[in-house]
Amino acid sequence: MAEVQQHQTDMLHTPAIVNALLHDCSAIVDYRTLLDSLPRRLTSLLHCRCVLLYQRIEDTLQFVAGSFDDKPGWSAALLTVAHINPLSLTSNTPEACAWREGHIIFVPATQPTLLAVPLVYRHHRIGVLVAIRGATFEESEQEQRTLPSIWSAEEVQIVGALSGVIALLLENSRLLERDQERMRELTLLNTINTRLHSTLNAPERLHNLVLQQAKNISTADVCVLLTAPDQQDDASWLSPLMREALFRLFQKNHSAEPLLLEQPGTPQTAALLSYLPGTIKTFFAVPLLSQHGEAPHPDKNRVQEPLRYPRLQGILAGGFYRPWKIRKGELALLCVLANQAGAILENSHLLLEVIEARNEARKLLRQVLDDRRFKELILESIPSGLITTDANGVITSFNRAAKTILGYHSREVIGQPLDHILDLRHFIPNPELELSRTGEHPALGSEQSTGPIKTGSRGTLQTRDRHERSILLDVNIQRLHNTQGGTLITFTDITLLQRLEEEKRRLDRLATLGEMAANVAHEVRNPLASIKTSMQLMLEDLNESPTIDDMQDLQGSASVVLKEIERLDAIVRDLLLFAKPRQLQRTPCYLPEISDRVLHALQSQCEAAQITVQRAYEQVPLLRVDSGQIEQVLFNLYLNALQAMQDGGTLTVRCQQRSAEEVWRESQEQASNLTMSGLLRPGSSIPPHAAFWVDLSVHDTGRGITPEQLERIFQPFFTTKAHGIGLGLAITRRLVEDHGGYIKVESHPGKGTTMTVRLPGIPEAETRPEQGSIRGKL
Repeated sequence: MAEVQQHQTDMLHTPAIVNALLHDCSAIVDYRTLLDSLPRRLTSLLHCRCVLLYQRIEDTLQFVAGSFDDKPGWSAALLTVAHINPLSLTSNTPEACAWREGHIIFVPATQPTLLAVPLVYRHHRIGVLVAIRGATFEESEQEQRTLPSIWSAEEVQIVGALSGVIALLLENSRLLERDQERMRELTLLNTINTRLHSTLNAPERLHNLVLQQAKNISTADVCVLLTAPDQQDDASWLSPLMREALFRLFQKNHSAEPLLLEQPGTPQTAALLSYLPGTIKTFFAVPLLSQHGEAPHPDKNRVQEPLRYPRLQGILAGGFYRPWKIRKGELALLCVLANQAGAILENSHLLLEVIEARNEARKLLRQVLDDRRFKELILESIPSGLITTDANGVITSFNRAAKTILGYHSREVIGQPLDHILDLRHFIPNPELELSRTGEHPALGSEQSTGPIKTGSRGTLQTRDRHERSILLDVNIQRLHNTQGGTLITFTDITLLQRLEEEKRRLDRLATLGEMAANVAHEVRNPLASIKTSMQLMLEDLNESPTIDDMQDLQGSASVVLKEIERLDAIVRDLLLFAKPRQLQRTPCYLPEISDRVLHALQSQCEAAQITVQRAYEQVPLLRVDSGQIEQVLFNLYLNALQAMQDGGTLTVRCQQRSAEEVWRESQEQASNLTMSGLLRPGSSIPPHAAFWVDLSVHDTGRGITPEQLERIFQPFFTTKAHGIGLGLAITRRLVEDHGGYIKVESHPGKGTTMTVRLPGIPEAETRPEQGSIRGKL
């Protein structure tokens, strides 16, 4: 009965226990101190022999604190009930069962001496409290009499209620300590951030500051900041092989995950550990990444944007000469430090790029301004007048030469319509000048119409300057190649040149007239001398009684007179044809037929000179030409070819069709021994809108023409023959050019000469029915 009364006296008083706990433990802010002191205080308040605390770490319960005593044998007794090694959450121990089931587990079931109580904070289990009674420990008789040996049902409920207060004390202390740690980390981060940003333009200072903060955070024995695999520094403990391996690893992973190596390591880390000296027991490396890197797509055959990865700026590495466990918080701070340093390095590089871009932009701006001033100087210095207009024909620029030629100041004309100073209605285009200057055939070019004329035109303009003086301008009109459009007009004053040319033409006419008179006098005197002699002989024979022989002599003299008269008639006819050609009578003609008629007329001469004629006629369209004049052209060419082959040979006549594009390209490629009469003769022109061309070439195997003679063969009154006044080829060229064509001559001394007559096709001419290719031999 006395024992029952004593037990009732020693019953746990919940309010008193709670007040005592709050009074003694609420002021303890250090979590580790609270863990150490709480079990001893609970042992006293709960009238038990020992209190143990377990915390969940990953998938185990681990012993973190317990009540101790300094009596001999106490520690050995404690080890019999406390689980020093981690307990699996799936084991059958009372602690694991209490954790899994979430309520108090007491052992034994009838007279419990051990209570395992889960500590729950806001519906989350944070650990297990174990309270032990009974004679488990070596105690004195007095202690055994004062301390109860079992837990009653009421006490079990009281301990269960107190577990919530205990969990609240532990978790509040832990959270408070974590908040304080976070405050310290934030303060450290702010300090690091401020200091790092102050080193934006000081790479050396940034390097030293990062190393200092890394050592403060990790307490590492050695640290190094790498920005390149071949960086030169004092960190001899980090081998070149390890540096290259680190850069390869982080460049491949594109991740900010730090690298942690600990001796002796694992098979996966053995290769990296082999690059470290044996004195380094623990090693860490954190990448410094930027946010603007990119890498090519792995599938090179697919057209896609490059994959965007962070770009590696550097590596922060450190080592410990002793085995050391780096906490997660320290690694997180090192990662933050690396991110901040990477951002500063990237910003530093970007700042340098911006400065370089700014300097380059300034340099380019100076170049643009210099180029603009230089171009303005060129425009003001060129001797030709230059005017530019916008798409509406309003003048936008007016150079100094234009002012000199036209008499207007740039301030007067800029912003005014072009027709106020230049009357383009009197513009006379010159197709030949367009061909020779623009390098593009007008029929093939993409011309753009600009008012009454089109860009790409070249010609002359008769206008008046500001003082009403009549001037003649050589004008070139081109399109401005820009987005706004417009026109570029260049011109020179050729008024004086025109007068000089007129004077020169007058003198040339006089010189030609004198030369013609001399040649005609020479050629006419020879037939006249023959006629005079023949007539004198006829008179002598008539004064005497003529015999039969005399009558034969008279007939011979009459034949000579008639022959010489025909010769005079031919000279006069050539002179008239050269001086005043008759009007063209164009009709659709088939060029091979005209050629055959002329060759037939010369057939007897070919046979007498032992000359073989070869024809190579392709199917060609009809041409609208004067058949009589074309026969004269071909007769002159064939006759010259026959005369060039005095010892016989082969005369080859070819006829073929050529496209306008092909003819134009060929006209731009003139060899040194090639004469194109239609391009060299002043005043001639190639029809700019020919639909096609027809070539008839005459090739002989004679002695050829020397380069000196080749330059003069089309000049009037030039001849290399004993007889003739030298008008044959001049007349031939005149007749061809009157048809809009030209003659091309190619000659190689000792090998022969080829003369090609090229005539333009008329688009509306009829096409002769197909007759196949004509090839033959006479």
